[in-house]
Amino acid sequence: MTTLLAHIRIKSEKLDKFEAITQDMVKQTLETETGVTRYEYWKGQEENFYYCLLSFEDKWAFYRHQMSDHHEGHDFADVIADIRLEYVDPVAGAGGGLVHTTDPVLTDDMAENLKIAQERYPIEIASWWSGRR
Repeated sequence: MTTLLAHIRIKSEKLDKFEAITQDMVKQTLETETGVTRYEYWKGQEENFYYCLLSFEDKWAFYRHQMSDHHEGHDFADVIADIRLEYVDPVAGAGGGLVHTTDPVLTDDMAENLKIAQERYPIEIASWWSGRR
């Protein structure tokens, strides 16, 4: 499984456009993709700050999402001032039914778009998690 929390700062004049994009992204993702466990956007307390909780059955589903036509078709650069992707791992027995984030090996025979996604969004598993699983 791959679970991450996106920390997103939006340009102040682009809040309405960003929220319209999020609505379309959630609709398209849930209607057209497989392997999606969670896909939710949230406003933070800090002004112009949002979060996106994304969870996929594996990193390949996450990479297919990132490279999808509906994801690539939005102009995120126009609305996002800053973004940081943080890979997260559920606490055993307290993670809402999600399982551990893993990083399976990319093989040479996999689709080119998965190789591109691997370069853009490498999975980062914190070393301190290993003793906490």
